[in-house]
Amino acid sequence: MVLKLNILSPERKLLEGEMVDEVTLTSSEGQIQILPGHVSMIGTLDAGMFAYKGGSGASGGVISNGFFEVSNDELTVMAETLELQGEIDLNRAKKAQKAAEEMLRGADLDEHQFKKYQLKLQRALIRQQFSGKDVGET
Repeated sequence: MVLKLNILSPERKLLEGEMVDEVTLTSSEGQIQILPGHVSMIGTLDAGMFAYKGGSGASGGVISNGFFEVSNDELTVMAETLELQGEIDLNRAKKAQKAAEEMLRGADLDEHQFKKYQLKLQRALIRQQFSGKDVGET
């Protein structure tokens, strides 16, 4: 048995109909692994890593918040942003971390701005962490 995987963001379709053996995502409930035969479900994604393995090897990257749906051995992931591991620019992630930390030190942020920069900091840290890992490593 295999799982049909679709990964989408507003900017691009990363995968459409890719046949895989397993997928690991960061959900709002923590890390989750989806295998063929998984019960139908819908969930929310938190910023974090994703990885998948199939006949063509293993791959992964970083996604931001979004949703996923599992139904009839098909998994669709819809994320605000996504980057494959090879696309992560470590220097850019470090600069994003510094910029977010500087903004968070400012006392004049409203609640919305504070949350925005908190998420930017979280994404920058996750990108840095994941850029040095092997794809199958979690």
